[in-house]
Amino acid sequence: MCPTSPPREDCSLLSGYSYDATALAASDRWIDSLDHDGFKADIQQLGKALREQQGPEDVAHLKKIVLWSRLCMLAGLATMWYRVNPLSIYCLSLGCMTRWAIVAHHVCHGGFDKCSGGAFNRFKFGVGSLYRRCADWLDWMLVEAWNVEHNQLHHYHLGETDDPDLVEENLTRLREARVPRAAKYVVVGFFMLTWKWYYYAPNTLKMLKLHEMRRRGQVPRDKSGKPMSAGQLAALEVATSPRVFFTAFELFGQTLGPFFIRNFLLIPAVAGALLGWDAWRNSLLSMVFAELLTNVHSFLNIVTNHAGPDLYRFQQPCEPRSATFYLRQVISSVNFRTGSVGTFGGDFNDFTHGWLNYQIEHHLWPDLSMLSYQKAAPLVKAICEKHQVPYVQQSVFWRLKQTIDIMVGDASMRRFPTRWERASDMRGTFAS
Repeated sequence: MCPTSPPREDCSLLSGYSYDATALAASDRWIDSLDHDGFKADIQQLGKALREQQGPEDVAHLKKIVLWSRLCMLAGLATMWYRVNPLSIYCLSLGCMTRWAIVAHHVCHGGFDKCSGGAFNRFKFGVGSLYRRCADWLDWMLVEAWNVEHNQLHHYHLGETDDPDLVEENLTRLREARVPRAAKYVVVGFFMLTWKWYYYAPNTLKMLKLHEMRRRGQVPRDKSGKPMSAGQLAALEVATSPRVFFTAFELFGQTLGPFFIRNFLLIPAVAGALLGWDAWRNSLLSMVFAELLTNVHSFLNIVTNHAGPDLYRFQQPCEPRSATFYLRQVISSVNFRTGSVGTFGGDFNDFTHGWLNYQIEHHLWPDLSMLSYQKAAPLVKAICEKHQVPYVQQSVFWRLKQTIDIMVGDASMRRFPTRWERASDMRGTFAS
């Protein structure tokens, strides 16, 4: 037991930090003088203003980005049959990544529910039928599963153990493994090349099934019938784990199958039928290389924006839309280089980042449009400077280095000092 720790805290998570009631680590001293109510009021006022200004301009901007994404995919499909080449592979990869990270991501969050007249509605996009999934967003994961895992669990448990995308927690075994560092880098490389189907598809499906079970009042149990612990649930994350919550048909037939059949069977088959054997081979190889590249590109844009030794993680859950909630979205997220509003260069920069370079603004207000995030970024940064709240913005490639350091155990996330948590914003109790 740490002598200066409050009861029931896990001291193993707090090493290197001062939790004495009268002391804060130098890098955490901004916390002691934070005006929680003032910070919350400024954030909520800006969010209200951003929502009120959304309209036809935001929808027109979305349609432009949809067009860019489709043109990338069409350019890749039109040029891949003749010869396997980097341009075709990159276009296919970029089209796939942007359809997920920009279009599906923001529509599924409800960013266009009110301003699009129902044309881009989160309750209709990609759900309800295989046709809707294929027409709106066909990828390795089910749209319904993504909505639960990402929109609900990740956004409202950011940086907590219950956050299904907390890199430091998910990679515990790799971080603690007593193997050469080079071997860990090999594992990270494999993960980057395959993570969409190897990790994200089964993990999002697991979260969907858990959500459905809990809504029915059921308790998750192992094969012997015993209730499963939180540790057991967290361990069931990758494609090689035992299937406890779903069948092989649900994973391969309903989740992975449609995307695999379209990309690696139907599209090469059509090319081969129209243009011959070489076209089939070149198309198949191009689709395979594009899949590897889009995994890496998506990893670069997605996994890196909540990992690093300068970002915080937390022990206790907090109330949504409280001062603590807004604070956590800022200090557990990172922005990359952002673009200028209304310029081609700004949109192109943000397009290649998958619009995930506005992660701080997106986590503050998940239901806004991409254009609103461009407008919001400098204003949020000014609010953070006013209240002395850390606002991290760095190159995506530097954040990749920071993330890999976390994954292999060379660095750890910062722990928010629980004695300085605002009691009125907390819910639940510390884990025993």
